[in-house]
Amino acid sequence: MSASAPRYTAVDAPASIVAAIRIHGARQNNLRNLSLDLPLNRLTVVTGVSGSGKSSLVFDTLYAEGQRRYVETFSPYARQFLDRMDKPQVDRIEGVPPAIAIDQTNPVRTSRSTVGTMTELADHFKLLYARAAHLHCRCCGKPVRRDSADSIAAELRARAAAEGDPRLVVCFPVTVPSNFSETEVTGLLNAQGYTRIQERIAAGGAESNDVLQVVQDRFRASNAEDARLAEALETALARGHGRLSVYASGEGV
Repeated sequence: MSASAPRYTAVDAPASIVAAIRIHGARQNNLRNLSLDLPLNRLTVVTGVSGSGKSSLVFDTLYAEGQRRYVETFSPYARQFLDRMDKPQVDRIEGVPPAIAIDQTNPVRTSRSTVGTMTELADHFKLLYARAAHLHCRCCGKPVRRDSADSIAAELRARAAAEGDPRLVVCFPVTVPSNFSETEVTGLLNAQGYTRIQERIAAGGAESNDVLQVVQDRFRASNAEDARLAEALETALARGHGRLSVYASGEGV
């Protein structure tokens, strides 16, 4: 019975085998049939004397192949708008991921330049974080979620039931413009049917103008119909430009 060396596939290969970039027969520029393995997910420094082939290996071979393979994943229509790189002189490269390269000859135009701006990835990361990330409050650490009238109504009913069903006052904020007096603003509100002001918040801190908490509706959550509660919250959100306040027994909820 003859023994043979074990063979591995991409599925069952040990991590020590697949977690590396394997270069076979690199001949780009002054490289002479170079073969080596570079570990992935680690900091690897390529150093040597001038002319030893550092840039030929890192930029002209590794980066060129990683960028070329990444561009090939796009449709033919999209590829015509992207920079194409020639295939490097190498027998084969295994395990190379999409690559980002920052050349030392790339000028830093301002003191605020970052890796993201120099590689033109900053705008893409902004979209990624805005769409895929989970926002948390930097003060309390709790997740920040987007509320709707339905989610606010459900939260109000749950909290009101836990607090003994107090009387709720739904309000929306109205900022008093600098060129108007509070009397003029309340007069305009009265003309629209809003005659009650729950609270007046004086200017200070983040607010540069006085803010009036205008009453939209008052009710007990246990007695209010779903339609009335939804209408009150939707109207308050619309008039408050996405913001509202709910008071119970004289306190904000």
